[in-house]
Amino acid sequence: MQDQTLINGLLAKREELSRENAELRERMAILSNDIEALDRVLDACGYRGELVGSTPRAARIVLFYRNELRDYLLAEIRKADEPLTARQLAVLVCQTEGKDGRDRRLLTDVTRRVGCALRRMRASRMVEGERTKDGQVWRAMAW
Repeated sequence: MQDQTLINGLLAKREELSRENAELRERMAILSNDIEALDRVLDACGYRGELVGSTPRAARIVLFYRNELRDYLLAEIRKADEPLTARQLAVLVCQTEGKDGRDRRLLTDVTRRVGCALRRMRASRMVEGERTKDGQVWRAMAW
């Protein structure tokens, strides 16, 4: 009977801590958004100094023209000496587009888009993927 009381107390404490954790995460997200907004305003006002803790931001790649990403990826895969991951290809896309590869949000977005394009290319038998210890790697299909 005592064990059930202990378990109920621990469950209640766990729920309380989880709620507090969620509230703190929400507060951190609000503060982070406020800091980013202030950084944008400072930038718009012409401030050119170094902002401590700021992350480099680049414009999100909104659109690739029809088949542009696919053609670029196929050319890069064919040029490469070894199979490439979607992340490596995304870095190449960012470099080619002149975007900041240190922007994690941008790189994640481009990696997701590259991965989707590669899966479509695999379905069309343009590339083949292989699972390795480093993750999924891609190479051009041998003709």
